[in-house]
Amino acid sequence: MNKRTLLALGALLAATLTVNAGAAPTAVTKGVATYMSGGIGVDESTLIQQEAKNYPLELEFVIKATPKDEYAADIHVKISDASNNVVLDTVSNGPFFLAKLPAGSYHLAVAKKDQVKERKIAITPGSHQHIMFEWLE
Repeated sequence: MNKRTLLALGALLAATLTVNAGAAPTAVTKGVATYMSGGIGVDESTLIQQEAKNYPLELEFVIKATPKDEYAADIHVKISDASNNVVLDTVSNGPFFLAKLPAGSYHLAVAKKDQVKERKIAITPGSHQHIMFEWLE
């Protein structure tokens, strides 16, 4: 290989690494809630799973399908406190959603298109809970 080809390959590799690094899920804070979502692809999934232990709430979204289940993305996530005040209203960018919330009782509603699933949850200091939501294909 000549120098020009090596330089071009190096530039291409650097550009690819930069794009992939920018695509990694990052924590977002809105009001009292901090969240992270993603998990599309092995790199994102690995990062989310490593971060999960730092978040008291971990949500996973799955579509029950044949011949095997599939992960779901673009899930609307709405969390309200015990007084019915919305503390978080966003869309998950992937099949995993992590959230840090103050200790307390919450109402969780997740929606894939028009199919809404609801759950009451309690966040306590030092706890971690993993909740899986499934939709039919």
